[in-house]
Amino acid sequence: MRTKIASITQKLALPSVCVLCHQYHRETITICKQCATLLKPIGPACSYCALPLPDEQFLVCGHCLQEKPAFDRTLTHYRFEEPLRTLLHEFKYHEALYLRNFLAKLMLDALPKQVIQTQCLIPVPLHPKRLRQRGFNQAAELSKLLAKQLKIPCELRLCSKVINTVPQVSVNSDERRKNLRQAFRSKAIPYQQVTLVDDLVTTGSTANELARILKQEGVARVDLWCCARAV
Repeated sequence: MRTKIASITQKLALPSVCVLCHQYHRETITICKQCATLLKPIGPACSYCALPLPDEQFLVCGHCLQEKPAFDRTLTHYRFEEPLRTLLHEFKYHEALYLRNFLAKLMLDALPKQVIQTQCLIPVPLHPKRLRQRGFNQAAELSKLLAKQLKIPCELRLCSKVINTVPQVSVNSDERRKNLRQAFRSKAIPYQQVTLVDDLVTTGSTANELARILKQEGVARVDLWCCARAV
């Protein structure tokens, strides 16, 4: 119902209530301009994993210098800190689909000035059991909207998660990598350049495993695109 009310309000250009400060505003998204300024940009970041770096003279972080990830670039503009942390948790765990347009806008902020070089968007898949529990895949919802705006394909069924791993938030980075081994499957990929879409990148283990599998299927380049980067 909240999603329907939000969409009707936007279509009729009626005042909306900001979900953060609860004040009326006339923006076309659910966050007012003042609250949007509270989001924290990453600034200079590693070109592979988007980990913040001291300044723009550094292009790659120490970890990626030692071990380059399977994905080729991370597109994200904001830190996973308040208030964005709360918004992403609401979207992901409490069915706050009315935030989808705002979160997609944050992802578009991360695009380079030139047109995005990809042939399709692929949302990071959920295991069917987790999908039934949550009711929707937040990555798929973002992918469908972004693909429509960019006029590129969105492939929802090329990749699947076949092992219902323990939640990644509950394990460390080494355990995450072990946890994800053999967890994903991919069909034959008819593209050379693809972009994985997720709401958040933490260690990058999930994207790394998916990118590894996609490249085994012949994909030449895999980028990762998300709303925020955990620091």
